[in-house]
Amino acid sequence: MNIEHIKETNVMYFRRIGAYGFENGKLMNSFKQWIKSEELFEGSTILGIALDNPQNVPNVNCRYDVCLITDQTHFKNNRSEQRSLSAGNYAVFKIPHTKIAINEFYQNIKRIIFEKQLKVIDEPIIERYQQKLVSLGYCEILIPIE
Repeated sequence: MNIEHIKETNVMYFRRIGAYGFENGKLMNSFKQWIKSEELFEGSTILGIALDNPQNVPNVNCRYDVCLITDQTHFKNNRSEQRSLSAGNYAVFKIPHTKIAINEFYQNIKRIIFEKQLKVIDEPIIERYQQKLVSLGYCEILIPIE
């Protein structure tokens, strides 16, 4: 685990509303195809952000964003929205980029937070897919902290 400060960041994104799970994977695949068509995929950093806690929000209202960090504002086929992500501190965990490893991480997240003595704040957890790490078989999960 590393601690990282992330500055305010511009992103373009696709949003899906509904229960988290398989459909989020479909959104991610659609998003990747779109950024490839925009010639933005190489060297990219993609973020997956579950904006709502399904323990507090009905599944049908849960929002999931797939984002690309970019300062670009004009696209050939503008299917995306744009916004900025607030600056903040994150505990960054590098894990294998597999469904099993990601699910296992989330299943153990309370234990991980306790063991690492993290002071978590009420902001969304971010999944970060930097192409340079994904090509090596890894992704990152960023937990917002004080």
